[in-house]
Amino acid sequence: MKNKFLFITVLSFLLIGAGILSTIAMANANTVQVKAEVLNVRSGPGLAFDVTSQVRKNEILNVIDEENKWYKVRLANGQSGYVASWLVKNIDVSASSNSLATITSDGSLNVRSKPSTNSTILGTLKGGDQITVTSQSNGWTQIQYQGQTAWVNSTYIKMQESATKESKSNLQTVTIRSNGTNIRSGPGRNNNTIEKADSGTVYNIDGVQGDWYQVTTSSGAQGYVANWVVDVSTSKTKSAPKSKTTSLAEATIVIDPGHGGNDPGAKGQNGTVEKKATLKTAQAVAKRLEQSGAKVILTRDSDEYVSLKDRARKAEKYNADAFISLHFDSVEDASDASVNGQTTYYYKNKDQSLAESINASLANNLSSKNRGTRSGDFYVLRENTQPSVLLELGYLSSSIDEEKMNSNSFREDVADSIFEGLSGYFKN
Repeated sequence: MKNKFLFITVLSFLLIGAGILSTIAMANANTVQVKAEVLNVRSGPGLAFDVTSQVRKNEILNVIDEENKWYKVRLANGQSGYVASWLVKNIDVSASSNSLATITSDGSLNVRSKPSTNSTILGTLKGGDQITVTSQSNGWTQIQYQGQTAWVNSTYIKMQESATKESKSNLQTVTIRSNGTNIRSGPGRNNNTIEKADSGTVYNIDGVQGDWYQVTTSSGAQGYVANWVVDVSTSKTKSAPKSKTTSLAEATIVIDPGHGGNDPGAKGQNGTVEKKATLKTAQAVAKRLEQSGAKVILTRDSDEYVSLKDRARKAEKYNADAFISLHFDSVEDASDASVNGQTTYYYKNKDQSLAESINASLANNLSSKNRGTRSGDFYVLRENTQPSVLLELGYLSSSIDEEKMNSNSFREDVADSIFEGLSGYFKN
């Protein structure tokens, strides 16, 4: 009887010890590698949740958080989900997540979509370029490249100190990668969450402790964020690149109601003032986008003057995935009824796809004339660091357009159009 009791006691201690080791392993896992041939990625931490995608054997995943022995991971396409911890293994990297490195190649170094010479080439880097490293495995280095996760051959890079070991003076800001990221009261996962930060939120680095950055929260409190859930920048004026957004629900959108305060904009024959019409429309758009889960920032939410410079800067401050400026046009000759309808403007060639996606939705949903997409040299587009477009949603000089723009149904149609246009843009 005594031996049986002793056996059960020893077995119990072993099981408890294994559980503790498992917990420690999970707490320390920043990067994991898939062990199964095919691994399901689920919408929540359990087998009862829907399968949203799959990953293959040996793929490397960055761990965002863990719950009930499930890892919340960020995938190569920028999306996140949950994988079973027992079907992946922790891997050692040559330095902590978000380390800095310098390209040492004499010529150009190919940047690839996967850790293989057979994968797609996304672009090239040259000797001396600095990169942000998220992990390393089997001779390949995972990096942040033009807003997405990519890979380079480890032979042609030189690792620097871990980002959290760099001098504080060299590291200026961090950019949050995922919605709902925990900002904790201390430098460790066991500390309380004092704030939730969304994708694209930028914090100044106040200090470094281990693998955690010290930041100041929106309420002014001192907080800490893990180095493996953010991107770092060595410039206060330039935010770090974040992972590619593939869903409107993960996006940060800045909506810019044109004019305001002592800048009324155009005025219609029936008394409609542009600054008031753009604000009402922007509020309807913001409400629609927020319903989809997007983070929405208005450059103004009342009748106030905001400079063009400050409007463009707000997009950079929040590392916005899209900046949309709302206006209503006008011509001097109000008797020319042929001048009516909406136009979508962009300035940079890289923003043309955003403009075309939103304009196509406007054409489908609005009964007024669609005047297409055009290149426009507007300050808020030209000086904007983020993808940006400017929408002229109608002509105040047209009595037909003026009547429409004052209706709730018109604003809802505009909101639906922008929602659909952004959804298509992020999917593609």
